[in-house]
Amino acid sequence: MKTSEISLIGQYIRDLSFENPMAPNLPSQNNSPTVNLDINTTYLDLKNNKHELNLKINSTASINKDTLFAIELQYVGLIKTVIENEEDKKKLIISGSYLLFPFARSIISNITMEGGFKPLVIQPIEFENMFQK
Repeated sequence: MKTSEISLIGQYIRDLSFENPMAPNLPSQNNSPTVNLDINTTYLDLKNNKHELNLKINSTASINKDTLFAIELQYVGLIKTVIENEEDKKKLIISGSYLLFPFARSIISNITMEGGFKPLVIQPIEFENMFQK
């Protein structure tokens, strides 16, 4: 399977949650929070050469033990391609994650900014390395 053989036939937000538990008493933006980030991609075979990739991003920011915000996003892509073996499936998950990531990254950045914080800009991710773990 080549990347050119992948057709993204749809994409959408499946789930989005943003919590701002300290509002309106937010601490000064001068303090740098600790940000935890968890990213995962799940795969579902929809049959007839259609596949679903669900890019899940969870992040929390805190100062000391106080949570500033928590965000959860599930961003889904519907992909059409032929998968003949496990190696093709692995390539689809990695390539599809790269296709979906810029959109999910933008949503995360915008939501955190609209929540009253500096935008959370997630740095590019090497999805190949994540698949190895």
